[in-house]
Amino acid sequence: MAGALDGIRVLDLTSGTAALGILLLAEQGADVIKVEPPGGDPFRHYEGYKVWTRSRRSVTVDLKSEAGRTAFLALARTADVVVDSFRPGVTERLGIDSATLRAAAPRLVTCSVPGYPVGHRAQHRPGYDALIQAASGQQWEQPGWRAGPIFLPMPMPSSGMIWLVASGILAALHARAATGEGQHVQTSLLQGAWLYTTQLWQDTATGDSAYYGMMSKTDPPGVHQPMIFEVADGWIHLSVMSGLTPKASIDEILGLEPLPPETFAGLSPIQAHTIVANRQREAIRTWNRDELVATLVANNHAVEAIVEPEDQFRHPQLIANRMVATVDDPDLGSTTQLGVPIHLLGTPGAITGGQPRCGEHNAEVWGSVGLSADEIAAITVAADAPARVATPIRSMGDATVRIDPLATPGEPRGPLAGLTLLDFGQYLAGPFGPMILGDLGMDVIKVEPVTGDGMRLGGAPFFGCQRGKRDIAINLKDPEGLALAKELIARADVVHHNMTKGTAARLGLDDEACRAVNPDVIYCNTYAYGLEGPLSEFGGLDPLYQASAGLEYEVGGVQHGHPPLYYRFGMCDAANAMLSVVGVLAAIVHRDRTGEGQELWTSLMDGGAWHASDVLLRADGTPSPRPKTDVGQHGFAPEYRLYATQDWWIQVAALRPEQWQALVGVLGVPDDADRSTVVGQLEVAFRTRTAINWSRALDDAGVPNEVPIQTEGGHRPLYDADAERLGLVVQYDHPIVGRMRQFGELINFSATPARVFGPPPRVGEHTLEILDEMGRAADAHRLAEAGIVYWPDERYAWSW
Repeated sequence: MAGALDGIRVLDLTSGTAALGILLLAEQGADVIKVEPPGGDPFRHYEGYKVWTRSRRSVTVDLKSEAGRTAFLALARTADVVVDSFRPGVTERLGIDSATLRAAAPRLVTCSVPGYPVGHRAQHRPGYDALIQAASGQQWEQPGWRAGPIFLPMPMPSSGMIWLVASGILAALHARAATGEGQHVQTSLLQGAWLYTTQLWQDTATGDSAYYGMMSKTDPPGVHQPMIFEVADGWIHLSVMSGLTPKASIDEILGLEPLPPETFAGLSPIQAHTIVANRQREAIRTWNRDELVATLVANNHAVEAIVEPEDQFRHPQLIANRMVATVDDPDLGSTTQLGVPIHLLGTPGAITGGQPRCGEHNAEVWGSVGLSADEIAAITVAADAPARVATPIRSMGDATVRIDPLATPGEPRGPLAGLTLLDFGQYLAGPFGPMILGDLGMDVIKVEPVTGDGMRLGGAPFFGCQRGKRDIAINLKDPEGLALAKELIARADVVHHNMTKGTAARLGLDDEACRAVNPDVIYCNTYAYGLEGPLSEFGGLDPLYQASAGLEYEVGGVQHGHPPLYYRFGMCDAANAMLSVVGVLAAIVHRDRTGEGQELWTSLMDGGAWHASDVLLRADGTPSPRPKTDVGQHGFAPEYRLYATQDWWIQVAALRPEQWQALVGVLGVPDDADRSTVVGQLEVAFRTRTAINWSRALDDAGVPNEVPIQTEGGHRPLYDADAERLGLVVQYDHPIVGRMRQFGELINFSATPARVFGPPPRVGEHTLEILDEMGRAADAHRLAEAGIVYWPDERYAWSW
């Protein structure tokens, strides 16, 4: 069966983690051709890269030669999309910039993915992931087992960027279906980092400590960290909710007497569970991990074993989701890799092959554009290049670039303008995807219970996934309320929710019911675990899937004797949401060409696993080598880690031989063949000067580095001049919390610039407006009096 993107050709010039974003397109049917330099993509040495670059063809070409450039332009004329990860200015120097390519092929969509946005003061600085972690403030935001910023083994900026690459390309392809014209799309690793700030970085005029409290940074780590328990042979992570009624309480399972109800008076659910958890620790420590997990699950409690990333392949739900796949690799033979995480039921995705050998398809692809064997040989051999030397690093912005992020009434809102999505989701993993689609121009209507979204009590986390939506409050359990919802569904393009298995059917809002009133609708459910399988009826929260994917194990440094550590970014929630964004957009592109809607689903479990997608098992079951953090949570190796200075910290990324030589030269440390012996000397040397002085000296020597910023709860980045000028932040007035700031546009479009619609809505804020659009304004007061709909009045009972 053809995939949703069958017939779409993508030329992939990227190197590094952007390949994973392209993989999302390749395995939904796109014909991806990886265009490599004659010596091959330098990331090929990393075994995990075999996963990220599978399901595509490979060609080589010397783009610095005139013949190579001419051949690439001929190939670009056959493509729908060209993607690159060069720094700003490189494609212009090569003569393959967006303007040149689109002059030759006006329908072409081009996409650039540098480390920093064009126009940012750091646009020409090296864009290694750890450097963006430092410069964005992510290293500071994550508490660890020591004071100061810590190194994040999960490449957080890159993992956010992959969703933005795929989403931007698909949104531009949809816009092309209407206009007939391509355009240039841009995102960056910095914007990828900002994606995960949605719960953390907000600034409001009147928000109090309760508004910010749930997700605020604490040291030692708080929020979900207290729900991590040591057992006799490992660790587990318990969740505060499963969506199911427990058959026995945890205290009953452990043989503990329950605490009196007054113990929890006035406490939030998280605070109450922390009290309970602390008294359960000793009892839990006597259990074996797998036995306790099985017992808790059998009694309807949400729990996951905290494992290493390679152990996730044994998880029965991941297997049920078809996320454990056998892939034949040209070099390794049979391997076990993660499967396809976006489940389109009408046009299922598929792995089409392992990582191709470098240039494997040269004759086939270059021959298709008319090149002879001699011409192919000429363009696939590089001219001799001079030896590399480290060159000084400078910060140079472009003050002429400006993006105005706010939509004005009646203004087109982006590439998805004209599409309508109904958001029946609650909490984070459900509503965050629709918010991102709204940022890209969709009219997103939040269909909220008249009793309010259960996440509203969370303050900042709730606002982090609701902006830009219109809100109608409806009692869906009332037949007339359900009928109103179906009237909206009949007019919508997308229905989106995160209800647990069976809930939508009980409400009369499952795919079959929605398709009965709108046969072409795209229907998306973002589950906790999956559509079918042993845990498919369970709900769950983000930390469970950090546990099951090995993320908590790695960042905590369990191999060094530390406890596992919860990442406070909520990135498994975000991954589930962003998988749904990519899936919905792929379904829209398919519908643009066929007129067919379809059902799709994603899950928190698959989203968490995708964060550890560079794990593979060889035929004998041994995992691919992966770098591990050191005991101090500084980094992976002497050349790629944090160092303490006289007053603060500095992140170094001296990954090339000439950069390493420059590093030890600047610090006056002898270069030892065993670099582990140099670490101590580097640590001593770095402590002799301040971070900013070392940074300037390293810049002069051409050593990639950044000083980690202290974000002050997001205040510094939200009021950064470049962020304001480039539209990375947005400001609006909210009727309750007053003026507020959040992250702004994460994807930029040259022809259909996206605009944020406005602040998060109150419960039912647009009920009257939407009823009027439906021709039901005359019924509004009767429906309100019957408790079927609600709009804000003097009875408004919510804090936000």
